[in-house]
Amino acid sequence: MNRSFILILSIFLAIQAHALTPYEANYDLYVKTPLGTHNIGSAHFNLNVNDNNYYIYTTEASTESLWRALYDYSGSEKSIGLEVDGELISTFFSVRERVGGSIKKNYGITIIDRNYAISSNGKEWKVDPGVLVDQLSVYLALSIDIQKNPDQVEFIYQVVDEDGVEYQKFLVEGYETLNIDDNEMETIVVNCPELKLTLNLSIEHNLQPVLIKKVNKKTQFILILKDFKTPS
Repeated sequence: MNRSFILILSIFLAIQAHALTPYEANYDLYVKTPLGTHNIGSAHFNLNVNDNNYYIYTTEASTESLWRALYDYSGSEKSIGLEVDGELISTFFSVRERVGGSIKKNYGITIIDRNYAISSNGKEWKVDPGVLVDQLSVYLALSIDIQKNPDQVEFIYQVVDEDGVEYQKFLVEGYETLNIDDNEMETIVVNCPELKLTLNLSIEHNLQPVLIKKVNKKTQFILILKDFKTPS
């Protein structure tokens, strides 16, 4: 990354209270089609953290009724864990997704002693030593690790989902100034090629995503921050 940007980032991060900061954020949900990009719904993110750094991180997303003929979707995720000495420890992750009136995903995964991940469908996977995250808590892990290592350009995590535990590589591609609703935001761009996921992590918002781009099969979905608030 640009050296001057790393310096600015390092100075800004030095005054942060701690990595895991509770917040609520609302996003507009867009879908990109050959006919253009359309705002089809919304998403809500909520991070609760107690005094012992135990967290409950949830998301909910759905399409508006007007667009359900094009894409009828609703879903929720929950990630539970804790932060210990700057390291994220996931203990539970669940997903529920409905598409077109049918349940497409409905599972939970429990992590036992950081050594095994057990799915609600009975599958069990061994976990290697190192950081284990889920598809939601990886946002928190990136926030923590980039704050600790602002000049690092590659982060590798074990990511667990219904298919098992796989190593995923997240690449810091640089920085980008975004203008969202006439508000300029300095962001760090992070890309995960295997997940077909690109994140813009905002310095002002404690390195939480303000722009999320995810390709699902042949369709690109985009989340753009609408509002963000932390406890006063």
